[in-house]
Amino acid sequence: MKNKQGISLIVLVITIIVILILAGAVILSLIANNPIQQTKEAEFKANVDAYKSELNLAIYQKYLDDFSFIPDTFDVSSWDGNGDGTGTIKEYIPNITVDDAKKFKINKSKLVYIGDEQEEINWIVDVGISNYNALGIDVIASENTTINGAVQNYRNPVIPKGFMAINDGTIWPTDWNKGLVIEDESGNQFVWVPVDKVNVKYEKWCEVTILYDDPSVSDDSLPTDVISEMDQINKYGGFYIARFEAGKEDIDTLVSKRKATVWTNISYTNARSKAEEMYNTPEVKGGLVTGIQWDTVMRWLENSGFDVTGDSRSWGNFKDSIFPADVDGFSSKQTAGFSEYWKANNIYDLAGNTWEWTNEKYGSNYIYRGGRYMDSGIAGPAAYRYENTDGWTYVFFSFRPVLYIL
Repeated sequence: MKNKQGISLIVLVITIIVILILAGAVILSLIANNPIQQTKEAEFKANVDAYKSELNLAIYQKYLDDFSFIPDTFDVSSWDGNGDGTGTIKEYIPNITVDDAKKFKINKSKLVYIGDEQEEINWIVDVGISNYNALGIDVIASENTTINGAVQNYRNPVIPKGFMAINDGTIWPTDWNKGLVIEDESGNQFVWVPVDKVNVKYEKWCEVTILYDDPSVSDDSLPTDVISEMDQINKYGGFYIARFEAGKEDIDTLVSKRKATVWTNISYTNARSKAEEMYNTPEVKGGLVTGIQWDTVMRWLENSGFDVTGDSRSWGNFKDSIFPADVDGFSSKQTAGFSEYWKANNIYDLAGNTWEWTNEKYGSNYIYRGGRYMDSGIAGPAAYRYENTDGWTYVFFSFRPVLYIL
């Protein structure tokens, strides 16, 4: 009698499960890699490279035809597909497609993008093409936008309306992690803190003094119309903090400017009030730096090589600061941004100089950070938490505003 061989029910079930797992993996891989999208991107970039080559040849020919030709004055509009294209980009880039001829033009002998498709705006950076509609450097934003016009994220911050990204020596976007500086029309400066949620997480963190998970440590309320700190992080990928400690101009004007007299002898309540009054528009709200924001900055600086929890003497104003022999001014209160040695990722005086109130509470007291000029940079490094009553208004108490982009 012959034995009948077949697949048992258990083996069949296992086989089906394996097939489903493999199928799911393939689907997830396709979704992640999206070959159709990759093909579209590759084709777009290849076309742009070809257009650039054609334009370069056309520019070279114009030199040969007329040695007085000035490249910076050569501007040519897009082509709508009508006629033979004479006098438009089609004349100088004959092989450009009709669709692309509507998305590009020639500006100062360079090919520039004038379209509005977000995915293409993201791609043009890789092929060395400028977005003609983008904000650029040293240009006041008329609305919340990014420098290059591409979608905002932690490494491509939005520039709030009324501000401009300034040229301070960093190379944008290569130096995105060194602290992009923005400035309003009055000269107040703020620095972008990128939060990628991997290397820099938006969370309370500190290894010294009051523990962030102490049940007595809490946050005070946020400015009006700011529902959650995380809304800004999720939407924009970071936040702006004042480049300088709070400065005082005239009798009662808060500024964030270099060489300003640091605003001291101020209570927590008044510091918070002044920070929130600094900006109050439909696009931007001012606020006092929170405990989470301070800790996030500390983590960012630590990743950049600054000691924030153990010894901040080499980059802050303390009684025992360690600097080259030609540096002076430490161990006494100085103006905002007094020394380049007291700068970290484009932010001045986070370590030492004066204590800074934060929007964080410890029981009925309030927390301040950063250390001060008359203390040790080892005993009170930049991340150190202190707490005291709202009534403290001594000469070594200051504060630092932040921006909330709405």
